[in-house]
Amino acid sequence: MTVKSSGGIQPAFVPISEAYSYSDGAVMRGLSRDALFKQSHVEPDTQPFLSIGQIVLVAMTAIAETDDHFIGYGRRPYPPSQLILMLRIMMACETLERAIGSLAHFHAMGLPISLGLYTEGMGAQLRIACDEAFGGENAPIIEDIYLNTIFGGLSYFLGRRFPATAVTTRNRGHLLGARHWSMEAPLHVGGHAALHFPISLLSETRQGNPTDNIGWSVIRHRMALESEPGSLVTDSAVTIRRLNTTALCEELGISPATFRRRNNLAGGNFRRFREETLVEASLSLLADETRSVSSIAADLGYADVRSYRRFIKGATGMTPDQLRANSAAAAMQDFEPKILSRIEDIATRIGR
Repeated sequence: MTVKSSGGIQPAFVPISEAYSYSDGAVMRGLSRDALFKQSHVEPDTQPFLSIGQIVLVAMTAIAETDDHFIGYGRRPYPPSQLILMLRIMMACETLERAIGSLAHFHAMGLPISLGLYTEGMGAQLRIACDEAFGGENAPIIEDIYLNTIFGGLSYFLGRRFPATAVTTRNRGHLLGARHWSMEAPLHVGGHAALHFPISLLSETRQGNPTDNIGWSVIRHRMALESEPGSLVTDSAVTIRRLNTTALCEELGISPATFRRRNNLAGGNFRRFREETLVEASLSLLADETRSVSSIAADLGYADVRSYRRFIKGATGMTPDQLRANSAAAAMQDFEPKILSRIEDIATRIGR
């Protein structure tokens, strides 16, 4: 989430748990998590949330160190050069339908990932499937990584954020009822991994340029999208004001008993998701020095500012005023240029 403040546009924040997710596979392959975090300017003991630049750098550093786009989750490395080739194939097409069709043919050439386009009525799905022989029990995680990668390529192709209407995943580690931290679409657990979008998009023409350093072009565009003013408070029927089980049941069309059963199957982590979302929103809103704590509390659904202050203190160990004085945005201000430079360096080396 981002907010525009008197100091400009503040970076979005991502829970530190995502950094662990992006590094778990690499650690299983012998990479030091401490070294990886240090190279990415991540301080896990003091940073509950990271900037978009940090999380991208964690992923890019892990890819570079393992020479594996799936950062150790597969049973053998998947060369990052395949990703660059995929992007070049996509950018040689004039329409989104042709681009997706070309990608489907590319992935049918003996790759461990398959890709298919399915349409029904006014909707379309881009499905991703990882070969179980390649991914094993990590296949759903690999599919998630690839969906996120494809999303970045499609966004660059269109010249704007790809307007996904939903994301389906087989990964039950996701938070029930959440929106994807990067794709900003509702997440659903199902029998396959897929991006859902309006079928009308298929006729849209390419807006991005097929540059020599296509990997960096796509990443830079993706990060620029994350720097646009967001709308976390108002972009869904389930807003932060109504981030509770009743509202989620209404949006999902299920009973509270069904929600509790599905939430337990997904790890029972809705409460943690709600807490992380509220803290993330607070970090962004508090970065705007023109906003009072009471107005922020009201925006986040608190009728009593004292309750909000107690929640923030309990969740972070700091008061709202202390968070403002030590905001993640301010702390990262000196590091972001270094982070961007390192991301560009890694993307350029991978793209050669």
